[in-house]
Amino acid sequence: MRRLHRYSRTSRVDLAANVTAHLRLDRTDGTPLLNFVVTTGPDAFRVSDRPGDDSLPPPAAPGVRYLHAVGDSYTMGWGVDASSSYPAQLAWLLPPELRVVNLGVDGFGTLAATAKSMALAERYPPAHAVYLFVPNDFSDDEQARAVEQRPAAVHWAHEALDVLRRHSALASTPFALRYRLQFRVGPARGEPRSFSDAAAVPERLLVTAPPQDTWPAPLRTRPSFVRLLEYRGFLEARGATLTVLVLSTHSESLEMLRFCREQGITALLIEAPPEMRLVDEGHFNALGNRALARLVARLVMHPAAAPGTSEVGADARPH
Repeated sequence: MRRLHRYSRTSRVDLAANVTAHLRLDRTDGTPLLNFVVTTGPDAFRVSDRPGDDSLPPPAAPGVRYLHAVGDSYTMGWGVDASSSYPAQLAWLLPPELRVVNLGVDGFGTLAATAKSMALAERYPPAHAVYLFVPNDFSDDEQARAVEQRPAAVHWAHEALDVLRRHSALASTPFALRYRLQFRVGPARGEPRSFSDAAAVPERLLVTAPPQDTWPAPLRTRPSFVRLLEYRGFLEARGATLTVLVLSTHSESLEMLRFCREQGITALLIEAPPEMRLVDEGHFNALGNRALARLVARLVMHPAAAPGTSEVGADARPH
């Protein structure tokens, strides 16, 4: 973790550039709860782990536009290798002139996720952006705002600690203990789930929202909402579209869904059933990522299609 991440003065945490890290977290019986590899490129976002993979063309390649997959660990593909993440799966379903950049970073909220996309818009001109909102994004934004307001001396201290952690296992001991306590998991409560392409049906991600009169009224002064409107305007000025996928039916999610619909932002409520999640962990497994990729491909290629119809379940193109 200390190799993969770096301290950020604006977003609290970000990925380091040009790093490959093997992340493994074992249960108490020695079997892995998580076991995957993350590789980042020169622009500090997740890329393929396979040497020589040229699926992503050079920045600003002529005639190429990009889909920006923005969000946190769910977008990043936490718990699965790069090829099984939803942005990588999505790349196979879109036309060759539309490429996908995986801008997801664990620990990001709305502010950091959209900021990373905007910072890379000149190098990777967006045609579409898909923001995957999760309920803790509001609290992540609050933490990011607090970090941004730290005095310069506090930033220097955190940056020095960050450097020390990279070069000293001893300096990382407190962090290792926290992870051990936070993620301590006994023997698996379920069997590992095998991947079945036929089972990756997008409709299984769609959920029916509770009655709209039970949705929390959006707190319009939330930095997350202010930034989302700014981000939509930023994209529209470049001829790009924004789609928001809202995960779960928690109150924070329903508040985001209501805000998007009131503002005319395309938004869809989703939830992964247990068989589409990592055992004992909660993030999307390969099956869930595949279903999500198919859903996004249909929304991008056929934006007028009503969610839940048979069109949503079809691939955008053969592969």
